[in-house]
Amino acid sequence: MIAYFKGRPCLPFFRREENKIINSVNVPVQAVAVQANVLFATDRVRSSRGNACCGGWLFHDLGSGQFTLVNDSSCGCKVFEVQFNANISSATTGALAFVIQTNGEAVGGTEMDYTVATANAFGNISSSTLIKVPAGASVTVTIKNISLLPANVKDANIIIKKIA
Repeated sequence: MIAYFKGRPCLPFFRREENKIINSVNVPVQAVAVQANVLFATDRVRSSRGNACCGGWLFHDLGSGQFTLVNDSSCGCKVFEVQFNANISSATTGALAFVIQTNGEAVGGTEMDYTVATANAFGNISSSTLIKVPAGASVTVTIKNISLLPANVKDANIIIKKIA
């Protein structure tokens, strides 16, 4: 069955929709203080129109840990998938914890824990989640060190995809 919009056939499966994605990384070791965000120095992959100030869906300054997801439509939520992984350690032994946050609040189910048994021994953490952005709104995504120890983070990698 063909649907019509303003007298024209609407065939969404023929319409070419641009994939909206960003992959940001920070390969060298960075010191992340307690309650500080992981920073991302390089955008490895970034789809076009991925700049909110130019009518796009995302804003990220290189070297920043903040990713602002924008839904400039007047109706309906947009859904984004966020994936994060990194290698973490600390100069002292103890528990490290990181979390994906939206607008400064932890997203449930995204806490990543690693216990440093030997100082400066790295372990891998990862998490993923879906984030809804209401119509006409924006949400800022960050990865935060919520542990009581400063951490060393290397090979930090975040992928954000607009999926709906």
